[in-house]
Amino acid sequence: MIRNKVRENEKTVLYVDEIPSGAHFHVASGETLKINIACFVNDLDGKIDVDVDENGNFEGALADFSNRNGKFIINVNLNGRGATCNWHLASLTGGDSKKVFETSVFHEDAETFALMSNYGIARDSGKLTFTGTSHIKQGSKKTNTRQEAKIIVFDDTSDGKALPILKIDENDVSASHAAIVGRLNEQHLFYLESRGISEEDAKRIISLGYLKPIEEYFSDEETLRIIDRAIEGGI
Repeated sequence: MIRNKVRENEKTVLYVDEIPSGAHFHVASGETLKINIACFVNDLDGKIDVDVDENGNFEGALADFSNRNGKFIINVNLNGRGATCNWHLASLTGGDSKKVFETSVFHEDAETFALMSNYGIARDSGKLTFTGTSHIKQGSKKTNTRQEAKIIVFDDTSDGKALPILKIDENDVSASHAAIVGRLNEQHLFYLESRGISEEDAKRIISLGYLKPIEEYFSDEETLRIIDRAIEGGI
């Protein structure tokens, strides 16, 4: 794990093949905390809790390309007015592995914002589940929360599930979700194959578009190289 202070009131925490379990982070008023996790070999099991105070900003990213089973849980409490959360996940599962990701954001005060985006690929008998809960509590007016979950299922032996939940106890808020689970787009495949690209290479190109964007949340060059190799080798 590497901790480095980027600039005043901003901290980045990087985990490489070390999944935090039982970790608790506090983002003070006006501060920014970035947690980046890259998993390639180790089991996925872990749990993080994050508390964000007024005008605090939490940004998190998980790049998971291991072939191990596991369950990862993250709970984010937006406790102060103007607190924000941005959570991004890319996961690839295969080889009979079963993975579950649970993300929960609790809007405890007004004018809070949250975005969780989860993208994954299930192949070779892999099972992948995304669950997301966004809870806007009473008093959290003018809050904005959004969930996005997309899973590509490569074959009949694999399975993907996206289970978004919205709990809204207040008026004058914005809450939405988009959940898509399905096979590769046949029209996209046909287009690429019509240009002389093999079916396997066409699947690889489309899949890269799902997974590679996670790299933009990592700045460590060595970690980026490993992520790149993991994506290329896993698809």
